[in-house]
Amino acid sequence: MKILLVDDNPEITSLLSSFLNAKGHDNVVTNDPKDGLDRIKNENYDVVFLDIMMPEISGFDIIQVLESENILKNQNIIIFSAYNFTDNEINDLLKKDGIAACLKKPIQLNELLSVMVKHDISQTLGKIK
Repeated sequence: MKILLVDDNPEITSLLSSFLNAKGHDNVVTNDPKDGLDRIKNENYDVVFLDIMMPEISGFDIIQVLESENILKNQNIIIFSAYNFTDNEINDLLKKDGIAACLKKPIQLNELLSVMVKHDISQTLGKIK
């Protein structure tokens, strides 16, 4: 089981990493979006938690690159961001193969668990409750 956390905010990745570790799941953290993109392209992850609003390379940019290189469809990405998505933006993202869910920050861990169960990511992660 491999989980990748990509967010420029170390406090958020630390919280999510600690939560996943407490649930018995290994994860890789990067606070550098370019590194995150490289990792997605060159390694296989069961789940990728991806922030949208990051400097230099945004989550939108990462999704666009993955889509243009025909890699996005093989991903299981949960987007999370403080960005104020419109309903159309959310719907457009969720239509893309490889995008499992969009969550708004601040992330509530119980909401994260609900999304994982709803999208059967819990099957990948095993029992997470």
